[in-house]
Amino acid sequence: MTDDIRVLVADDHAVVRRGLRTFLDLQPDITVIGEAEDGAEAVELARELAPDVVLMDLVMPGLDGIAATKSLYETAPGVKVVALSSFSDSERVLPALDAGAAGFLTKDTRPEELAESIRRVHSGEAVLCSEATARVLERVRGGRVRPEGTVTLLFTDIERSTELVERFGDERAREIFREHDRLVRRAVEDAGGVEIEQDGDAFMIAFHGARSAVVCAVEAQRALEASDLPLRIRAGLNTGEVIADEQGYFGRAVFLAARVSGEARGGQILASEVTRRLVGDHGIDFRELGARRLKGLAGTHLLYEVEWRGPSDFR
Repeated sequence: MTDDIRVLVADDHAVVRRGLRTFLDLQPDITVIGEAEDGAEAVELARELAPDVVLMDLVMPGLDGIAATKSLYETAPGVKVVALSSFSDSERVLPALDAGAAGFLTKDTRPEELAESIRRVHSGEAVLCSEATARVLERVRGGRVRPEGTVTLLFTDIERSTELVERFGDERAREIFREHDRLVRRAVEDAGGVEIEQDGDAFMIAFHGARSAVVCAVEAQRALEASDLPLRIRAGLNTGEVIADEQGYFGRAVFLAARVSGEARGGQILASEVTRRLVGDHGIDFRELGARRLKGLAGTHLLYEVEWRGPSDFR
């Protein structure tokens, strides 16, 4: 069909190229018109075949994907490039975007998400996976440093998110979730937090201080309530020592923060005893909920609810 989106696949691994081609050829509106095994061949074929979108592996022999993307951006600006990489660190994401890529996805992106990303890029949108978005936000923030050592962690997620998809359907639910993401990220930015991870509708956010973490949670709840979006989020906070590596954070403090969040209902913000003590009593109201057993953790844990609907100005 002449209206099909014409795609060129560039990857130095034949198995990867075949896998991408096999899936994409099953799509009713996408046609793979060629394959390239390195950056130089990708540039040559793109100029010859004029694809709408190039799926560009970044690590290839000879001319790599970033250099090939830059060449296409300068000489064939009508061709949109979606960068594909096994990694999403700043050394790959930012140079690829600087070179002119319209999207950045990791190679573990689900096939249906890849197809939808191709459609969105073809229609003029920019597409970034959550990890790439985090790298871009770091640059916008001037390279805000991820906290290490003792940090306060905020976990949030949407209550009954699966039911929202069933109720509204895929397209409308996706719009709702994107607006949710935007409002949460704005609260994180304003409060000085760093997004560590997004998994579906769930966020893990880190802060240097407990007070700013609570402020973020409150502002996110208030923004979502004011938006009239048909959803509610639950939030949980804990402060403690974390182990930081390339994948994020690890340690008991992380698991405890996740378990605290799991105890919350939609519209609630719960905090561990450590976080509540660090925040103090100035301008933020807490209500003690008593000691609870948290799944997988020994003993009982005293939890507090942040009463965020009051008029207090706690900034």
